[in-house]
Amino acid sequence: MKTPNAVRIPVLACCALLVLLPAGCGEKIAVPQPKGLFSVSAYILDEVYPDDSPLQVTASQGSLFVLTDGALAKRDQQYGLIHEVAGLAGPTALCVGDLRELVFVWEQDAGQVSWFSTTDLTLMGSTVLEGVLSVTAMATNPTGIDQEPGARTFVYLSDPEAGVVHRYVFDDFNGLSPYGILARSDGDAARFVHIPMGMATDSEDSLLVCDADPDRNWVIRFVSEPDLDDVTPETGDQDPWRGHAALFHDPTCVPPAAADYVLGDAAACGQSDWVGGPSDAQGEFSLPLAVAVDGAGRIFVADSGNDRIQVFAPDGDFDLLFGDLEQSPRPTSLAVVDVRIGGGADEVNHAAYVFLVHPDEGEVRKFISSEHYIYLNQEPPPPPN
Repeated sequence: MKTPNAVRIPVLACCALLVLLPAGCGEKIAVPQPKGLFSVSAYILDEVYPDDSPLQVTASQGSLFVLTDGALAKRDQQYGLIHEVAGLAGPTALCVGDLRELVFVWEQDAGQVSWFSTTDLTLMGSTVLEGVLSVTAMATNPTGIDQEPGARTFVYLSDPEAGVVHRYVFDDFNGLSPYGILARSDGDAARFVHIPMGMATDSEDSLLVCDADPDRNWVIRFVSEPDLDDVTPETGDQDPWRGHAALFHDPTCVPPAAADYVLGDAAACGQSDWVGGPSDAQGEFSLPLAVAVDGAGRIFVADSGNDRIQVFAPDGDFDLLFGDLEQSPRPTSLAVVDVRIGGGADEVNHAAYVFLVHPDEGEVRKFISSEHYIYLNQEPPPPPN
């Protein structure tokens, strides 16, 4: 596969200060405070990388891992090719393991998960998984792994065709072994995921799962530790070991409402007339397909139906959004690349870059944070034309 050439995009953003404008009857109207440093749009389109068939992207230790039709590539932050392995059997999903040593790939045509060294993409092993029908996303999460001595992590697979999120335990000698499920699709509470898509582990080791059901459009938060008291309703067997829905914040009523467990529009405390559906409102979604978390714990969601990315604080509060039909049409996958900012005890990780996959355009696009632009250029981004 050829190495794409970057197309440089002029960096555009709005610079603004808090201004007080006169109004009738002596009132003052405050112009909304910009998000980020000086910028209304906290992330600005920086570069466009043509690619023949981009499917998914993830980031680890400053490198990108890009899945395409039949290949896995390791790339730098300028999308330059570092390593590539071709000949994969219909790959559809990938994730990097907790220890950053392995990248896992689902190969649909072979019905297997293969794992490769993140250093040079050397094939380290594979396991055929019976009963997995289709995989749209993968994630690893170590919560509860102490239940299995010698195991390294759990690997989760979103399988909308089977209507479950599968859980497998991974160790170096046996590969992947079944370990129940995280969620089923046959219920209406926040513990159920109707159409599972993108997944990510948040800053508290909870698992975030996108639910692309057009009547829900949620990102649901799970305590992913297997629930050993869970049973199969039909048989009473103690084998699914599902995860519990996890609260984003202190609930406003008891029992907590669905809105306390999810990002997006869900029934709030005391709300009995809730009707779901796609929404373009701030903090709500239309077809959330992917989710990623930066080193500061902020949650980035690919709001594909609205052609934008929404960013939330670790507690689920809305922070900012960026993108539009022209700059970020129908993003299906995203990755964040952190940099360290500050000094000493005040150092924090910050998503300096966000990479988006646009399969319909045959492109991967890179956005830069206004803060990082200022750090690199020692000036705020220029205003739009």
